[in-house]
Amino acid sequence: MLTGQPFDDLRALVAQLPSADAESASAVQSAANAKPFAEARGLVDLAAWLAAWQRRPVPALADIHICLLVSSYRHVPQGPAMAADYVAMAAKGRAPVNLLCVDKGVGLRVIEMAPSVPHALDGNWEDRDCMAAIAFGMEAAASGGDMLGLSDFAPGNDVPAVAVVAYCAGFDLAAHAADEPVYGAAATMLSSLALPPDQPLAALRLLGGREIAGAVGAILAARMAGLPVLADGWAALAAVSVLKALDSGAADHVRIAGTDGSAQARLAAALGVVPVVSIPVGTGAGCAVAAALPVFSAALALAGVPDRR
Repeated sequence: MLTGQPFDDLRALVAQLPSADAESASAVQSAANAKPFAEARGLVDLAAWLAAWQRRPVPALADIHICLLVSSYRHVPQGPAMAADYVAMAAKGRAPVNLLCVDKGVGLRVIEMAPSVPHALDGNWEDRDCMAAIAFGMEAAASGGDMLGLSDFAPGNDVPAVAVVAYCAGFDLAAHAADEPVYGAAATMLSSLALPPDQPLAALRLLGGREIAGAVGAILAARMAGLPVLADGWAALAAVSVLKALDSGAADHVRIAGTDGSAQARLAAALGVVPVVSIPVGTGAGCAVAAALPVFSAALALAGVPDRR
């Protein structure tokens, strides 16, 4: 039942998220146990994870979509133009992720989170507007399929995302600020607010932007639709931290494809997340997702599941 209070309704949704299908995961594990794959447990575990969150004993990767959430921030004056250029480049098939999607038969979708209207990190974003961005992000899962790839293009969202993760995961920014300049900037941002503890949605509203809120919505919608999520980028890391702070299992259906440098890698470790691809891909939004897909194909092959792509 809806309460009329946006964040209360979101908390209620998180509390009712469907769990993994343990029987489907067990079916994959049992099939693998009949084969001499003891040394390949990591790959077998990936196949079992797919089965658990697709909620079917024979997992598949025939229908995959990568969704990019595009936004901008007021503190990056050129952000709207950069976002517009990127959207145009992706529409023409010229973004790096386009090349990887075509190579792997993966669909690509761009969702524009009002990039022409830069988001202001001024503390005036209201609950209902933040929730509207979350709801808009849920469209990322509308295409269905076997897996949702999730990433973002939002110039300047590294500092907000770091601040959100640090708050939600209790990450000590000061301990690493000398090595990672973005951590120092995020620490300054956090110190300017009087955030009470254990309020991840307040942190999302005050520290984050539309693409981060949209990623929260995308991840929740994917869970409801039986879609595992493979993600990269700042928005996904921040969204995972918010959901984990709300409920420790709310993002168990999400795997981080890869991290773009040590700043993201440290945050992933703080969240207890092991990237599928350990080296920084570094070629743009969604590229780590595409680069990680062959690992999942290998996992299905070892589990005896044909790759139907």
